Amino acid sequence: MSRSPKISEIAKILAILRVEHGSYTYIDKISHTSSRDLAVYYIREALRDYHSLMTRGFSNPLAENLARTVSFEGVEREIERIRGLSGAVELREELSTITAQALAEAARILSWVQREEERQEATAPG
Repeated sequence: MSRSPKISEIAKILAILRVEHGSYTYIDKISHTSSRDLAVYYIREALRDYHSLMTRGFSNPLAENLARTVSFEGVEREIERIRGLSGAVELREELSTITAQALAEAARILSWVQREEERQEATAPG
């Protein structure tokens, strides 16, 4: 399976949470945020949930592989970049990009899972 282009470290975490929990909660919260402080708060919530997931373990092997590529130094830089954005338009653009990348990455993983399930059903005896 080919690797997707470089995506935000925060987007990776959001994609993993989407795949593992089956919920759009963090993606939706972050994408609808109109203030820096609230964006950082929602990112903190996502990171807390992600740390819990790391402790429990991953159910999806592709999500686990993606988790191995997350750079927490990169996450810190991205948070600082968000904190430094001066206008609402810049903030919306940045958050929209991050959440769009998260959705695309989650879709990539979920489509692979679906293809694998279909392949297994097609080759199952019976």
